[in-house]
Amino acid sequence: MRTMSPELGSALMEIGDHGSVRVLTFDRPEKLNAFDAGMAQRAVGAIETADDDEAVDAIVVTGTGRGFCAGVDLDHLAALAAGTESSEHMIAFNEALRSVEKPIIAAVNGMAVGIGCTMCLHMDLVVVGTSARFRTPFTKIGVAPEGGSSWLLPQQIGYQRAAWMLLSSEWVDATTAVEWGLAFETVPDAELESRAIERATAIAAQNRDSVGAVKRTLRAWRQPAIDAADKAEESEFGQLMEGFHR
Repeated sequence: MRTMSPELGSALMEIGDHGSVRVLTFDRPEKLNAFDAGMAQRAVGAIETADDDEAVDAIVVTGTGRGFCAGVDLDHLAALAAGTESSEHMIAFNEALRSVEKPIIAAVNGMAVGIGCTMCLHMDLVVVGTSARFRTPFTKIGVAPEGGSSWLLPQQIGYQRAAWMLLSSEWVDATTAVEWGLAFETVPDAELESRAIERATAIAAQNRDSVGAVKRTLRAWRQPAIDAADKAEESEFGQLMEGFHR
């Protein structure tokens, strides 16, 4: 049964525990959980708190409403281009995903666009509802890939599929996401959160030290390449943002 932890939560993020599984829910449904600086900051805090909590063995991330995450809020992108806001919270969010030590699972409901898609590449497991749709619309809006996705996506689904997603800005549905390896399994939308919690609980039941060792070794060979990709992406992103208009 779900036990809510309101003292750990804040605006834009709902937090609850199912045994030793911490569930983090993006809660900005009127914006389809699009990320701005505030959302990123709260997500970082929630992930880091869960990672540091000895009572937590696994983390599930999902979204409220019709979308998992509709990407970066376009108003925030415009503010970045104008120099009136900083990208520090977005960078911190990507760093938190790269460094989280506990198993982390995405439960993707509805659209996962931009950062909503690329964050899934850092998850240990991605469970999708039948309504899930992925999109990397960087060429559509005139920006560069982010979050190490230029390396992670080809590694996960193959170069040509990744090139298609990144160059065309086209949608990928739930069935195709599983077929390509972008996601682990598809379940009915009504069962999405419970299935993700079930998967997380199965992992949480294993030897904690061994699970930690698996996470560290899986991450060790990926991290240098992700960091290099992220650095290259930030350079390209910065140049493109100079000409960005909402």
